[in-house]
Amino acid sequence: MAVGDRIAACFGIDAARALVIRPLHEAKLSVVHLDHVYGDAEHPVFLPADDAFLVMLYLVDVDHRDICPDQTVAALKTYPKGSVCLISLRYGAAISISGHFEALAFHIPSSQFAELAEEAGEPRVDDLATCRGIDDQVIRNIGGALMPMFDMPDEVRDQLLPHIGLALNAHLAHRYGRSPAQRLSASGRLSPMQEKRIKAYMVANLSANVTVDQIADATGFSVDELRSGFLNTTGQSVAERMSAYRMTRAKSQLSRTGDTIAQVAATCGFADEDAFIDTFSKTVGTAPAEWRAHNRH
Repeated sequence: MAVGDRIAACFGIDAARALVIRPLHEAKLSVVHLDHVYGDAEHPVFLPADDAFLVMLYLVDVDHRDICPDQTVAALKTYPKGSVCLISLRYGAAISISGHFEALAFHIPSSQFAELAEEAGEPRVDDLATCRGIDDQVIRNIGGALMPMFDMPDEVRDQLLPHIGLALNAHLAHRYGRSPAQRLSASGRLSPMQEKRIKAYMVANLSANVTVDQIADATGFSVDELRSGFLNTTGQSVAERMSAYRMTRAKSQLSRTGDTIAQVAATCGFADEDAFIDTFSKTVGTAPAEWRAHNRH
């Protein structure tokens, strides 16, 4: 049975539209459009153990409860339209659903990330961070791009799908990837691949305002080794580089978009608009609104 059919069957759906994508070499990811009304009674969904990850992009507001390994049921939670869940299927997963359920389910084998490292030169990823109900604009945009493709002719769709699949895998690896344990070289410096992985994770997570501890955990270093290795390699501290990335993104948004100052602050990982204005003014020498007035493209 095809992966898409297996996932649909787990949700009690007889037939669901599915796309199969081969981004690089042999490994395939499947995207399944799940749409079903369960009514008031809760319906259990059991997903078997698999060496893969599952990303759910909710297309409507969805209510469901997690079913724990000991079969106890967690409190009911509402996942808003456009939110995303990301879980590992290493030990399987289970939920209890009621009402209208519509989502895009992305089934991504772990082998996708091995191919990404080997074929595309991306840093190795051993695991992805579990996330529930998060806001991820990139995944929303990918979902929006995929929806019309269920009805496209095969010859058109097959030209586009590998590029979209590769973009999804790279985004997941950069933003949620967990690297194996890392060590510095004898000189106390990062290897080029380690430096690339750290910087890619920083850029992918600017809006999340990640801490040094989180960066270290994601990239496989202890906090002390990350700090010393990054400084020895780049001449900057982790905090200094993060600040530089934030200023670069802020300037780009201010000059190229109509986003409000508050929206720019949120996208660049600042606690609030006031904190952004204060930091930007001290760093650049002028307030964001004034800088924008002289630098609009």
